[in-house]
Amino acid sequence: MKSLYTIAFVFFLFIFSSCEDVIEVNMQTGKQALVVEGWLTNKAEPQFVKLYYTGATSENSFEMLDGAILTLSDNEGNVEILSETAPGKYQISSLKSVDGRVYTLKIESKVGNYQAVAEVKRLSMPLDSLTFKYEEKSAIYSESGFYPSSHGREYKGVGDFCQIRLYKNGKYLNQTGDFNLLDDEFVDGNYIANTELSVQKPFQKNDLAKAEIWSLTKDAYLFWTDIRTQLQNGMIFASPLSNTRTNVVKVNATAMDVVGYFGASLVQSLEKKVE
Repeated sequence: MKSLYTIAFVFFLFIFSSCEDVIEVNMQTGKQALVVEGWLTNKAEPQFVKLYYTGATSENSFEMLDGAILTLSDNEGNVEILSETAPGKYQISSLKSVDGRVYTLKIESKVGNYQAVAEVKRLSMPLDSLTFKYEEKSAIYSESGFYPSSHGREYKGVGDFCQIRLYKNGKYLNQTGDFNLLDDEFVDGNYIANTELSVQKPFQKNDLAKAEIWSLTKDAYLFWTDIRTQLQNGMIFASPLSNTRTNVVKVNATAMDVVGYFGASLVQSLEKKVE
């Protein structure tokens, strides 16, 4: 039997990160678990690890796990103790992701001790441009508007994975139809032009668009693939919901069950006004 708390986590993770519309899921209450949510990047902005429990107490509200001690270290000997800036929200202040490094997050808490290991892969598909093509509403395009395409060269060497995240006028697009995951299985070492990106709603004239490309390990790529599959799993012949992978493990056997993901990526971005 699939664990309900893990299924619920898929939806909680997606709506917890500044989304516009709450995805309402009507399901039975399952066994509670700890959620670990965090990603280390090279971006010049504050980064956080969030700890909370599955099972929203009210719409889009979760019980946070406060008072934990989080230690982040890399394989070069750098160590940082994260600061709790709000209940269950722990800030990474000094460490940033570096190509090839491996980061270990250790969590000591009142519900148990945990560990996650994240490797930083190269950014193998940097974008050199972003273009837009106007399409009328049709059987293919749900709305009239400008649909984005990315362009860039993929570095030689099989086994690269990435995610492209889009922003519209400064707002992150994270609805069900906004997932863009790429791998180099059939394009290794080639210039990749006119890759049409998926968007829930198209851009309109004068919108400011930003595309971020995030390097991923294969495991992180499969994690986001799991999330995309679960969120799009509403068709009439949809397969049953299944457990989403996690790289967080219990250090002591008596610890509360855990779901979630701690990853590390290199990020490159570019912006363009839709004209």
